[in-house]
Amino acid sequence: MFHQPTTDEFIRIFGKHIPKPILPLKKFAVLVLLTEKDGELHYVLTKRAANVRQPGDICFPGGHQEEGETFEDTALRETEEELGIPAASIRILGKTDFMLTAYGGIIQPYIGFVSYKHYCVLTYQKEEVAEVFTIPLRVFLSQEPEVHDMYWKADMNVPFPYERIENGKEYKFRQNRIPQLFYTYENRTIWGLTAQIISHITQMLSQAPPQPEQKRKNH
Repeated sequence: MFHQPTTDEFIRIFGKHIPKPILPLKKFAVLVLLTEKDGELHYVLTKRAANVRQPGDICFPGGHQEEGETFEDTALRETEEELGIPAASIRILGKTDFMLTAYGGIIQPYIGFVSYKHYCVLTYQKEEVAEVFTIPLRVFLSQEPEVHDMYWKADMNVPFPYERIENGKEYKFRQNRIPQLFYTYENRTIWGLTAQIISHITQMLSQAPPQPEQKRKNH
């Protein structure tokens, strides 16, 4: 039997409701790994193997969050699985803002530091990673990324009940424009989510207020 809700029921159910995504989000975490080489900080980056998704892309270690994990747990576990660097050897420095993707995912980047000694003896997972290398932070701090727009639109060749929509296939479906960032370093291209994360970190570093000078102690 149909039940007519009252305003009190709406208040009881929705009044103190804590919002969450209506559509479930796929949750991911990555570790923006730093090391110090020749007296300056470098990003530790990987090139994806040929037999995995997005082959050849340059990225940070990371992956899908498993049941019972925090985002930090995920970032550290994926780094250990991909690069062979144990969590105990990594110092977490903080985290950036998270990203919402066009694919229904949320990505939380963490920033970590590993000594160059530990970096030099890492044993990466060759089934997933083709190469591990470093790029100095100054490369990204001293250049603006290229911006190229990617467009997404409805595919009219895919079965869909267009006849149930006013104007059918002539409906003005929104065409999404997604700016993609590109960095280039020594014939390597860094783009996509990795470039977005690096650009965001660069902006946060450049916009941070200067650190106050410590008062000199009297000797």
